[in-house]
Amino acid sequence: MTLTRLFFLVVSLTSVAFGGGSVIMTGLERELVGGGWITPAQFAAGVALGQSTPGPLAAFTTAIGNYTLGLAGAAVATAGLLVVSLGAVMLIRVVPADWFRHPRVRGALAVVPPYVTALVLFLALRMLITGTAARPLLPALITIGVVVGRLKKVPTPALMIGAVVMGMALQGAW
Repeated sequence: MTLTRLFFLVVSLTSVAFGGGSVIMTGLERELVGGGWITPAQFAAGVALGQSTPGPLAAFTTAIGNYTLGLAGAAVATAGLLVVSLGAVMLIRVVPADWFRHPRVRGALAVVPPYVTALVLFLALRMLITGTAARPLLPALITIGVVVGRLKKVPTPALMIGAVVMGMALQGAW
């Protein structure tokens, strides 16, 4: 693993992580633990650190970068995490506001909430199947929360915040 490879790994995973970090977490686990760059215990420690801090994805990614390539790895992984988001924000600032009212743009953006829902449900199911949840009830509660939230038309950001709070509480982070 090189610093450049770590940076582009995080950038590539971040660019498809709409609405949450589960894509980044599973991708990093596959590449870094599967590739023998870090141990499963180090990965779990990174997840625990991320769950116990504000901005869980940033703390997680920084910790994983540190476990992989030390302080330079932490800096590179964090930069990779931020570059896509900051680029998107800068792009939005230069795009005319009317563009977001265009029917095709609205249609493209409409798929984000169902995509996030599917991703959260996939992660909950994976946790249940692999037994990676610290509390066996957690995947079931996340699934119920997401389904009820969607049926009640809870906004995606509120749904994600609720899932994080419930996950942290049930994992014993508080």
